[in-house]
Amino acid sequence: MKPVLNDQETELGRLLRSSGKKRNFGTDELIFSEGESADNLPVVISGRVKMVHFLEPGKEVIIGIFDVGEMFAVPPVFDGKSYPAAAIAMEPTELLLIPRKAFLELIRTSPDFALAVIEWMCAMLREKTATIQNLATASPEHRVANVLLKLADREDSIGPVRIELRRQEIAEMAGLTTETTIRVIRKFADKELLEIDRGKVIIDPNGPLRELHRS
Repeated sequence: MKPVLNDQETELGRLLRSSGKKRNFGTDELIFSEGESADNLPVVISGRVKMVHFLEPGKEVIIGIFDVGEMFAVPPVFDGKSYPAAAIAMEPTELLLIPRKAFLELIRTSPDFALAVIEWMCAMLREKTATIQNLATASPEHRVANVLLKLADREDSIGPVRIELRRQEIAEMAGLTTETTIRVIRKFADKELLEIDRGKVIIDPNGPLRELHRS
């Protein structure tokens, strides 16, 4: 997802910062609940956030992960409905919370922001379509490979990438059990499609796992 905030502050970034307020969240702290009124557009200043559906007590499905500079939960803030999923800080996180009224005013008055919202919607639609197809038709190996490659691609690196997510979180993104995900990752490591270093997956986004995923 294209960031709307970055270290090289742009006019759009300054406009967004002046329209919202900052708030800090600790690791695993709930940012908002599913069904809660979507009163604010969140933008990640630092840290990382996941949006999840709770299928039953103790079981969740991750439907999106958002990094520094990215906004999330755009549709419900736009149409004034409730948040469709819960949001949880994956690590110490600072958010910029832009009130819905200010968000709508920015869309009306800032072409750059309006374009950013359209680009976000298009990217999210493509991602959700690909995820549905992956969950409906792919084998566990292809599901896990898809998630790992998606996470690696987010880092925009030309070399190996260290995936910081836990096995449970990878499983929740792939729609698999943690046990199955662990077994698949070990299988990939045995075939030298990726490496495991101190419990973390290291993957080359352009390496052999990509070729397997295409097959």
